[in-house]
Amino acid sequence: MSNFALVCNYEFDYGMKLLQVDSENTIGEVIQIARDGIAGVFVAEPEPGVVLKLRKYGTTEFLDENLKISETGFKQAETIEIIHVYPKA
Repeated sequence: MSNFALVCNYEFDYGMKLLQVDSENTIGEVIQIARDGIAGVFVAEPEPGVVLKLRKYGTTEFLDENLKISETGFKQAETIEIIHVYPKA
């Protein structure tokens, strides 16, 4: 376990934020940490039914929520994107 810094581009936010997480946090936990610090403060809370997903900046593939940061191959200060995924109508 160790501190791990990620640069977070949270959809709809005006700028990127630095997240301090633990290397053993899961992707799901990182999403929750970002949501707790950003949604309702810098951007609106996600609409009901919206799921937040995380991907490495510049990619299109979302990471599994059970994957640990230490298992992702991320480097310190790697940029991630948290995206709102809307339910299909």
